[in-house]
Amino acid sequence: MKPLAYAALALLLSALEAALLAQLGGGVPLCLAAVLVAHLAVEAAMVEGVVGAAAIGYVLDLVTGSPKGLMTFLAVAAFLLARAVAAAVDLRGRTAFALLAGAVVLGVDAGAIGLARLVGPPDARPGWGLLSRALAEAVVTGLAAPLLRAALRRLDGWLGADAPELMG
Repeated sequence: MKPLAYAALALLLSALEAALLAQLGGGVPLCLAAVLVAHLAVEAAMVEGVVGAAAIGYVLDLVTGSPKGLMTFLAVAAFLLARAVAAAVDLRGRTAFALLAGAVVLGVDAGAIGLARLVGPPDARPGWGLLSRALAEAVVTGLAAPLLRAALRRLDGWLGADAPELMG
């Protein structure tokens, strides 16, 4: 149930971002759906988190117009890397979570640029100059991440506790 709720929330946040960027003239990059992936890495169980990250990635595939599966792969990879970091470092504070969310955004953006350059036709490859925009997007999203995380914690409370894991 939670992965479906996170996919719907990713779609809602993407629509909100599009409306916000249209009002601001497109000058402020933002990727709030990636904050959901960072939240899942810190708070969700492994299977629930991977399924949720894949669902969020698929929504990003649809919204960004990227080749199907690119953002899904990158969201799951970002979830797994963020999960590994969360296992080693305490990320419950606002600053640490903001840094994690920014790193997830930067990783997904840089991965998309790198993979598109690797497999794309030479005349359609994105330039490395897009990394500066990706860095700006990571900073802006990282600044917004603690506010969104408070809402995500409330959403987790409304969705209820996780079902007990199956044994054996």
